[in-house]
Amino acid sequence: MNESKPGDSQNLACVFCRKHDDCPNKYGEKKTKEKWNLTVHYYCLLMSSGIWQRGKEEEGVYGFLIEDIRKEVNRASKLKCCVCKKNGASIGCVAPRCKRSYHFPCGLQRECIFQFTGNFASFCWDHRPVQIITSNNYRESLPCTICLEFIEPIPSYNILRSPCCKNAWFHRDCLQVQAINAGVFFFRCTICNNSDIFQKEMLRMGIHIPEKDASWELEENAYQELLQHYERCDVRRCRCKEGRDYNAPDSKWEIKRCQCCGSSGTHLACSSLRSWEQNWECLECRGIIYNSGEFQKAKKHVLPNSNNVGITDCLLEESSPKLPRQSPGSQSKDLLRNKVSLCYPGWSTVA
Repeated sequence: MNESKPGDSQNLACVFCRKHDDCPNKYGEKKTKEKWNLTVHYYCLLMSSGIWQRGKEEEGVYGFLIEDIRKEVNRASKLKCCVCKKNGASIGCVAPRCKRSYHFPCGLQRECIFQFTGNFASFCWDHRPVQIITSNNYRESLPCTICLEFIEPIPSYNILRSPCCKNAWFHRDCLQVQAINAGVFFFRCTICNNSDIFQKEMLRMGIHIPEKDASWELEENAYQELLQHYERCDVRRCRCKEGRDYNAPDSKWEIKRCQCCGSSGTHLACSSLRSWEQNWECLECRGIIYNSGEFQKAKKHVLPNSNNVGITDCLLEESSPKLPRQSPGSQSKDLLRNKVSLCYPGWSTVA
């Protein structure tokens, strides 16, 4: 199936709402099937009242078969939109005895609610679900916890409250953008990180949460910088004539990283390391480890002639300090833990 390129479909109108707009945050993705001369907004198709997804995801348009789409367009052509008074109103309010029909963009204009879950119900402005607050003790404006702009803490179509945190308020538009970027796996309350209760309420109030991974997880090489090794000699007297950044593997000028934090390095020759297998700690980590109570206890059990490379001549060369000096004490283990966590996010040290 041939699909037009993103730039080619800008002048083509959606067969449901007849709008040319290409605005994914408001109307969903705009897709064109050249083979059938068909252009649709995803939300216009998804919320239409008389169509169901009968095909697989790769069939037709998002699993909606082409013949079903044409039948739905024909059905809607006989219905007049109660907002713009034009034909093609494919969406109807699900409230009993309510006969209002409208285009998706017209429904947004009149603040209708579209539920992107279950039966994909839509509600007109008179029958839409609301958030009920039994008591309102807020006398002053509160910030939207996403954009931080101050808003009146009163539930309305454009202002929503978190169901799990009573002091968390949002703009509807801020929530929708966040939901599209975060996806179902990462969309959650910005205060308490609750996802189940939060998502259920936001779906009820018409926030579309796409079933996809977060946009930042889908970026190619998004975390490439975390895979880079530290390659610089930081000892006070670097002996390499090529400079501190010179690294020659399998030679005495190969850079060895601190075994504790990984954020400091030395040439093997600059710290008298005889081989790559020898351990090496930077000045900061060395001071923390060797002044700790655990090391002092373990030191008593080390034989005088044991080949402990961690405290022999490979540590005689002092590296240039990077962190403020601290006196030995109870904070030593915390400093090491913080340094390791900064260099390797997600790692933890054992106290």
